[in-house]
Amino acid sequence: MDLFRSTAPTEAALQAGDVAKPDWTMRSAIADFATRTLIAKARRATERRLARGKVRTLWASTPILTLPLLARCDRMLGFHSSSLVFNTYYVTRSFDINLILFEGFLRLTRSKGALGLFRRLVLAWAMLRFDIFNYFYDRGLMLSDGRYGIHPEELDLLAKSGKRLYTYAYGADVRARDLTLKLGQPNLCEECPSPGKFCVCTDEMHASSIDRLKGRATAQLAMGDMVAYVPGSRDMHYWPIDATRLIASPPVYRPGDILKVAHAPNHGHFKGTRLLIDAIDRLVKEGETIELVSVQGVPNKKVIELFGAAHVVADQFVAGFHGYTALEAMAMAKPVLCFLRNDQMMIDPATCPIINTRPDEIYDVLKRCLRGELDLNAIGKAGRRYVEAHYSLQAVAARLGRLYCETADLPEDLRSSLMRQVGEFANTRA
Repeated sequence: MDLFRSTAPTEAALQAGDVAKPDWTMRSAIADFATRTLIAKARRATERRLARGKVRTLWASTPILTLPLLARCDRMLGFHSSSLVFNTYYVTRSFDINLILFEGFLRLTRSKGALGLFRRLVLAWAMLRFDIFNYFYDRGLMLSDGRYGIHPEELDLLAKSGKRLYTYAYGADVRARDLTLKLGQPNLCEECPSPGKFCVCTDEMHASSIDRLKGRATAQLAMGDMVAYVPGSRDMHYWPIDATRLIASPPVYRPGDILKVAHAPNHGHFKGTRLLIDAIDRLVKEGETIELVSVQGVPNKKVIELFGAAHVVADQFVAGFHGYTALEAMAMAKPVLCFLRNDQMMIDPATCPIINTRPDEIYDVLKRCLRGELDLNAIGKAGRRYVEAHYSLQAVAARLGRLYCETADLPEDLRSSLMRQVGEFANTRA
């Protein structure tokens, strides 16, 4: 395990004299010394900061929408926190540290060695600067040694330098096909057009990615349907939403109006889009005034605009757990149609206002909406309250604060300070 060691020459190259053995031995010794020095300095830096209550946390490096929001939650706890990515998707580019220009240039050079060295240098910098590392299961800062998974060398370096490591699931990074099929019908794998393309998929790849974390991660987390894929994980909802930036506009729908149904799938086959289209087409043929408004592959801003003009938002009908867009829709006081497999898919089943809709119920539920049998206005308002209570920045920050207090082996003074902050969040929300 050497952060600064280049790829070693092959034994054949050494025997052929293509590489000078004394040179390589010297470079290896220097790299080993540099790595040991870095680990020692990184450990001392964390110990000093924790003792002073000056904790630094990093959220990296999967470029999903919630990453910068999670860093904000940590900042609300009094931590210095940053989100960091090497590339971005079309959804958002709003991250604290965005290294896409450096990463893009190195990828253009087609030099994997240079790209690998760059990632290692970023990890070295992060080890000195941060104390708590928050990753998703698919990647860390170093290039992964496979299609999914945090590099084992990075895991060892973080452990040796006294860092706390938390891993979180977003879906595709933990979803294995055999486990998904065992959930029963409907499920996400039934209509997958390319098994192996979108998710971890195979049991071998899933095991490789998850098993390497045993004894290395401070805690492994998952929520909703993802809990089934991460044995021994803590079930904690960690999707924060800044509801203050979303306008609550309950739908004003009267029977006879055109019922506008919004739908924003990344991949239609994983959302049951075909089933929704079939149900709406059937209603249109029957003379009902209903319209599907759908977008795909657009920035999050466009999705929010679509929801604002809708009466109802259709989330998904096969996964069994709601997506992040469902929370955004509820924050805008829009009723949400979604298939929820059981009560474990909801943070509070007693107050969750999602209209639970199985695939074979889409037509009937939309029919009830059209007839005015469901009070869409009241359901929308309940959705806003639900999100504010359970998924606001304060609510998620409180859950993170409790997580750190229970697992991060923090000094007593820091733990007490964190729990006071968590209590203040609870009082404010109340």
